[in-house]
Amino acid sequence: MTDSRESGDWLAAGVGGTALLLTAVASPLAPYVAAGLGVTGLAGALAVRYGPRLREVARRSRSLGAAPDLVALVVLGLRVSPAVESASAFAADAGRGRLADSLAAHVRAARGEPAAGFAAFADTWSDHLPSLRRAAALAAAGVDAPDGDRERLLDRALAAVVDGTRERTSEYADAVRGPTTAVYAFGVVLPLALVGVVPAAASAGVPLTVGAFVLGYDLVLPLGVVGAAIWLLARRPVAFPPAPVPDDHPELAGRTRATALAAVGGLAAAVVASLLLPGWATPLLLAGWPMGFALAAWFRPACELRERARDLEAGFADALSLLGHRLRERQAVEAAVADVGDTLDGPTGAAFADAARRMRQLRVGVEAAFLGDHGPLARTASERARAAVALSVRAAESGAAGGRVLVDVAGLFDDLTALDREVRREFAATTRTLRHTALVYAPLVAGVTVALAGRVRGLDGASALPQSALALAVGGYVLWLAVLLPTLAVALERGLDRALVGYHAGVAVACAAVVYPVTAVAAGTLL
Repeated sequence: MTDSRESGDWLAAGVGGTALLLTAVASPLAPYVAAGLGVTGLAGALAVRYGPRLREVARRSRSLGAAPDLVALVVLGLRVSPAVESASAFAADAGRGRLADSLAAHVRAARGEPAAGFAAFADTWSDHLPSLRRAAALAAAGVDAPDGDRERLLDRALAAVVDGTRERTSEYADAVRGPTTAVYAFGVVLPLALVGVVPAAASAGVPLTVGAFVLGYDLVLPLGVVGAAIWLLARRPVAFPPAPVPDDHPELAGRTRATALAAVGGLAAAVVASLLLPGWATPLLLAGWPMGFALAAWFRPACELRERARDLEAGFADALSLLGHRLRERQAVEAAVADVGDTLDGPTGAAFADAARRMRQLRVGVEAAFLGDHGPLARTASERARAAVALSVRAAESGAAGGRVLVDVAGLFDDLTALDREVRREFAATTRTLRHTALVYAPLVAGVTVALAGRVRGLDGASALPQSALALAVGGYVLWLAVLLPTLAVALERGLDRALVGYHAGVAVACAAVVYPVTAVAAGTLL
């Protein structure tokens, strides 16, 4: 089956590539247009051949990012009821995504065999995250262990998968630092620096034309950067994307109108700004500002929802600890939730206060109060917060014993939050450099080198390329970088999340479209 599918991929790639290459050879258009068609055909053929495999790798790395949370749910379930089968079912039901679906399938297939479901699930994914198998073995051992040993074994089960994930992420961060620097050097610094000497190419005997320059800078180089970025991301073992925001979320309802207004406003601003800048800057502004403003407006609401979800998650460890103490004192769950809402500040305290009010006024349980219609967490983009509610429901059903469990496991949420922070810290320097380069550094360097190119002449006093054509071609590459570099930064830090990629790319394109021409004009004036 796999061989035939791969043969089909190669056949489709070959047919597509050959068709475009033949079109390029027979094209009556300029030779550089024909060459561009050929390069595009080759890139398309490679995409057809390797695209499905790369997409599967990306899906797998995104799925494995949920492993610590899923094992934490199993451990939490075991603390409430020491049976791997029920704890696995609880984790599969409370979790979301491909990993939770896989666990649910194994649980269904292993009914009647208490440890087999979770163990089989760990074996399935252990090739990609070996620490899962050790975590499953420790969890199974904790079921039959005495009470004192059980807690220690369950702690070690979660620590195993957290440490394994941390180690693999650290290894990847170290491995990609060099290649990312190479992409930065050979895809950004060197091409932009060489622009300054391009006008003197004729004196060196280099037959450089506008078509060749555009082909190299606006097609070959961007495709090369894309290929290097794909190679880097395909090696990523684990990604930690934020929870998805559904398209029907109430706070996304007005973004179509906001996006349209942003695009129109960007277009109007570009028209006005183009009157103050050279003619070659007009296409860059007309492309960059409407597109950048529209992308930022479309994806900003989802990014803001993620920010609020992270603020909410930050207080859930304290909330669970306080709730557990109240339940240990045999306080009713309604009063315990209300006390947590009164004690904590910030989004978490507000969520508990809202839930307590709903419990009192609507006479509903904990789950309906938090996750029911119009509940404080009903539309929150946080699987971890929803899992905490599911745990709280089980703990409330167990009374004082459940309260002790909540107190004991509150630290698990701190461990998971710390893991997220450490992962972002591993990539912080690299991603910060990529984002700042897309926003400011690349447009600044490009603007200065284009201005220098305007002052450089060959030995005969001639320039290889017209100044306006050179500036426009370099501007196209700057806009390409404004899309590619933020995408790479987001993918390294959080995985290929559509909302984060779209928002950061939109902001970078809008900034680069104005920073580059303004810098070129200012540098030309000073030089």
